[in-house]
Amino acid sequence: MGHQKSPEDRWNHTLVHLLGTAATRTLMLGEGALEDTPLTLAGMGVLKDVKRQPGITVAEISRIAPKTQQAISQIASRLEKLGYIERRLIPGERGIGLYLTDAGSVALNAALEDALGFDASLAAAVGPRRYQRLVALLEEADSVIRELQPERRDDA
Repeated sequence: MGHQKSPEDRWNHTLVHLLGTAATRTLMLGEGALEDTPLTLAGMGVLKDVKRQPGITVAEISRIAPKTQQAISQIASRLEKLGYIERRLIPGERGIGLYLTDAGSVALNAALEDALGFDASLAAAVGPRRYQRLVALLEEADSVIRELQPERRDDA
């Protein structure tokens, strides 16, 4: 007769709990890897989106990022104050697009190097084989989980 686990014990071994706690800890460590730059991981993500699609709007970024339009707008405002992006009217439209500045490109490249260095330290900590398996499983799970994601309400 085995002892039944409590709901709390069972919760501690659920996918949502394990992914959430691992993500939170990893993000905290990742932010630390960027401490010598004025960028956060979220800011780096916005800069990557702007570089990939010059003229992208805050609304478009919020549709692809797991953040609200208000949160993306706050990040964009900070990046603009740092001189990393600029807002311009989109030709032929009514919207305002975001564009990467030369300083933003330099900052993004430096932050990416720091983030990649941090990722290499994670790979070393978990071991190369487990790291490769973990990345492959998370990529696979991400595509499945994206299909399950309900429409997010935009509070902005």
